[in-house]
Formats: sequence, structure tokens, C-alpha cells
Amino acid sequence: MTLTPQQRSEFIARIAPAAQRSQKKNGVPASIILAQAILESAWGQSSLTARHNNYFGIKDSRRFDEGYCEFRTEEVLAGERVNLIARFEAFKDVASCFDAHGRLLAENKRYAPAMADADDPFVFAARLYECGYATDPDYAKKLAQLITTYKLTRFDAPRAQRKGQQA
Repeated sequence: MTLTPQQRSEFIARIAPAAQRSQKKNGVPASIILAQAILESAWGQSSLTARHNNYFGIKDSRRFDEGYCEFRTEEVLAGERVNLIARFEAFKDVASCFDAHGRLLAENKRYAPAMADADDPFVFAARLYECGYATDPDYAKKLAQLITTYKLTRFDAPRAQRKGQQA
């Protein structure tokens, strides 16, 4: 389903407050959060998002067999695009998904290089890919394009209002 420019604007407006709260709590740029949510959820149209409030394709990491959902996903492995069935986290609401995403990036040492460049969302996007967040070799480019096209940096908190920053 192709969304109109108005529907895309409404989607951004609907999720922007959650992205901004996550930035203030976890330090991940709101522009990155928004671009990832747009890309990973297909503008909120994916079944994973619609049925389980998972806007980022966060995979389930629990070791027991309840509370997850399974979906087909496309990954790039050894340069080949493959379709897999994967377990994904199911969230009760948008806020809990955005908070989990922010904590994942802020607290997992794997993403420390990206967090070190949180002042520049374009560098942050490149670091996310380098850290293995996504397997798509064009992931950083796609995030940068979304940030630019939809002027998503306008949602980023001023430096003094970000987690761990002093005025």
C-alpha cells in the first residue's frame, strides 16, 4: 500500500513524541529513531508493527517459548538475500517498543561506537550498520535518505537536553 504524503506526515507526527522521549531517556537521536521506525515498519504498515507494536524489527532474545511472535524476514547473509522465519519481540504499546529500542542501542556494548557519534545522525546511521544492527548493506544510506527527505533532524533534542549532556 502506497501512503500519501499526508499519511506519511501523520505517521511521523504520531510517533515523534515517543522518539523524542526515547532520545531524552537513552540518548539515541530522535531522527535516527524515526528513520528506523519508518524503514523497519514500512511506515507502520507491517504486520509485525500492526499486530505486535514492534516498529524496529527487534528480535526476541528470551530463551523460553512464550511471549514472542514469528514472522518471515529478509536478511543479507554472506552477500545473499535470504528469507527466514525469525522470532520477534511483541510489545504491549508504542511507548514500550520505543523504550526497548533506545535501551538496546544505549546499553548494548555492541552499539557503543554508534552512541559515541550520537551528535551526528548521519554518522550514527553508518555506525549502526558497522555494528551489525542490520544486514542490508544499504541500511545507513536508507536511513540518511529518510532523515534528509523528511527533515527528521527537526525532532532531535538540543544538545543540552540529551541524556548525559550538561548545558
